[in-house]
Amino acid sequence: MNAFMEKQQLAQQKAEEKARKLKIKEEAKLLADIRRQEKLARLKTYPTFSLTKNAIWYGLFFVFALLFTQALRSPLSSVLFIFVMLLPPLLVLYVLTCNMFVSESNTVEAETVQKEVPLEYEILIANNGFLPYPFVDADIQYPATDGVHCDTKRVSCSLAPQGTFRILDRATFHYRGGYEIGIRDLYVYDPLKIFRIRMRRDNLRPVFVMPRRPVIVTDGEGAASEVNTTEVRNLRGADRTELTEIKEYRMGDGLRDIHWKLSSKTQDLMVKHYGMNACRSVCFLPDLGEKYTDPLKRGLYTDDINLCCADAVTEMTIALMLSTLRGANNVCTLMWYEKRVADIIGNTDIVGSADIVGSADRTGRENLLSEQNAEQEQSDAAPVPHIGYAAEVMYNELDFERVYPYFATAGLHDAALSPASLCRFMTEVESVSYYIVTSRLDAALVTELQQSLRDYSSVVLMGGLHVYCFDPIAKIRDPEERARHNDENEHLIAQMRAAGIQVTIFNEIK
Repeated sequence: MNAFMEKQQLAQQKAEEKARKLKIKEEAKLLADIRRQEKLARLKTYPTFSLTKNAIWYGLFFVFALLFTQALRSPLSSVLFIFVMLLPPLLVLYVLTCNMFVSESNTVEAETVQKEVPLEYEILIANNGFLPYPFVDADIQYPATDGVHCDTKRVSCSLAPQGTFRILDRATFHYRGGYEIGIRDLYVYDPLKIFRIRMRRDNLRPVFVMPRRPVIVTDGEGAASEVNTTEVRNLRGADRTELTEIKEYRMGDGLRDIHWKLSSKTQDLMVKHYGMNACRSVCFLPDLGEKYTDPLKRGLYTDDINLCCADAVTEMTIALMLSTLRGANNVCTLMWYEKRVADIIGNTDIVGSADIVGSADRTGRENLLSEQNAEQEQSDAAPVPHIGYAAEVMYNELDFERVYPYFATAGLHDAALSPASLCRFMTEVESVSYYIVTSRLDAALVTELQQSLRDYSSVVLMGGLHVYCFDPIAKIRDPEERARHNDENEHLIAQMRAAGIQVTIFNEIK
């Protein structure tokens, strides 16, 4: 009996090993196909001045002319040889004239457009000289037909003297973000296509596609994103004009509420507590990470799943902020990871006046803080990823309009960056509601939220920690992956609700 069981276990192990090797082989094949497709998708670029394949034919013709001249030894053959000798420098001079005569222009109807709204653009290549250029190639970056991204395509044209080549089209973008339309490079050939000159242009016009602004219905029914807004509007903030009592310091109390004079007498930290009124302080933490980037699972999802999730998170955050700001005495803080921080520090024309929340000084001036500096100021905090974050405080809808163009065009960041980690930069943790808007629930996010409960216990007890999750179930192609995704979500949602975290799931934004 034991021998039979051992034989059966051995057969099972062999089958599992065979299945594992087969899976590894399939994954390697899939990765190779992905790399090959990406390689084919990239256009080949050439140096500034180069020879084409036709140079081989010229070399053969030169050898023929040399042999022909030596064989006949006649003036006619000498004329042919001289012509062949002078042909290359003449062609080089001819093709170099394109720098003086060939020009391009790029016109876009508007630099800012809302998604799903058609946008007209025009690309023009002109020959301002008296020489024809029969062979001209242009690398043009234009919106793809699917309206998801911009493709680069090589277009061939001929330019007569004083002639033009024109591309006039309309495009519709399905997702928000920054796009570029225009001409990257021009390649001009001589009439025999022996020499090629590359004209670096990079004449690209930026187009910023803005998200929609869904409206949340305040009665809780017919909400734009299926959010029970009556539940999340009952939170209360602190009224600092009325001091109610003084107690010993507890984990989660604000540092600026410490009564330093009394603490120095009692040798214990004493904290001032205030009465409650209808004012709310809400911190929004949108998650714009690329959550579905595993190349081995690329076939399980649609290609635009990350863009769809980022759009949904952005629009849901905008809807919640506008709903909060329209209430009485509400204050919103918006914090998100931002790759453009390094390029914008010191630029005073993009966001406008803003307060910075976290370890930055509250000077009321425009500023974007690098987390590397924040890590030095908060030595007791966990290591911070080497990427910047933006933090903006809004008191009314005018403040929102100032921040909106910058937040609406924020790009995607690495999936490992959790929005919950931004809570460490808040200087006040009492009487603050935290709204985390994400597109995927995972074990790392749940663990980080559970670990933060010790510091934000008062917030959790008040129901001020809320997770809004967009479920991209419609973007999952594989039925097995869809079932696994649902099971994992149900388990994580149960964990968070058991810990006192409110969770709202929505599948679409109407």
